[in-house]
Amino acid sequence: MCGRFVIAKELSGITELFEIDEVPVEFDPISYNIAPTQKIPIIVEREIDSIPSRELHLSRWGLVPSWAKEISTTPLNNARIETALEKPSFKEATLQKRCAIPASGYYEWQTTEEGKTPYYIHPADGMLAFAGIYWWWRDPAKAADDPSRWLLTCSFLTKDSAPALSSIHDRNPVFLSEENLSAWLAPDYQTTPELLQALANESDLVAQELEFHPVSKQVGQVSSNSPELIRPI
Repeated sequence: MCGRFVIAKELSGITELFEIDEVPVEFDPISYNIAPTQKIPIIVEREIDSIPSRELHLSRWGLVPSWAKEISTTPLNNARIETALEKPSFKEATLQKRCAIPASGYYEWQTTEEGKTPYYIHPADGMLAFAGIYWWWRDPAKAADDPSRWLLTCSFLTKDSAPALSSIHDRNPVFLSEENLSAWLAPDYQTTPELLQALANESDLVAQELEFHPVSKQVGQVSSNSPELIRPI
């Protein structure tokens, strides 16, 4: 699963690294303790005059399905890749609304007899790209001419833990390789079980290259947000 993650790179660095063509909203992405329901950057791809274009948008972390009458108090921040094409909350988005979430790393809690220890999991350099799904939810309580009636929402895809990370937790986000990033973002086809299985397999290979170390339990407090959170203890 994934409940907290980190972006420690400036916007210009993210747009260069992921070859993003358009950033509709200016914002500061840097945060060392991003939690569900907060606004996060997602990468989507559209075709403009038959030319693919990558865009960065701000989305609420916690998908709201099209049929929802209101925003749930329990955010749907994670979608299991094994059932994403079956669950009513995720099926519609998984079929056709794919995105990637850029991250410097993420936190996961290891449970032992002594309690829970948070770990920071990250690449040796560069950034991660998590596989995600998104949906534009229309708030039925707002007028048809109210521009705020549309809310962009998203969820991470998660899978059974890769062997390289299984000592920490039994699940992890689905990691996108550079090759799979392009395939996952391509908007001209629907998601299939075969694609999801290939994505899960490739994710394990990405996981083999990741590093991790224990960090301060302060990360469990949403109000804590500083570079000190990712330092080894």
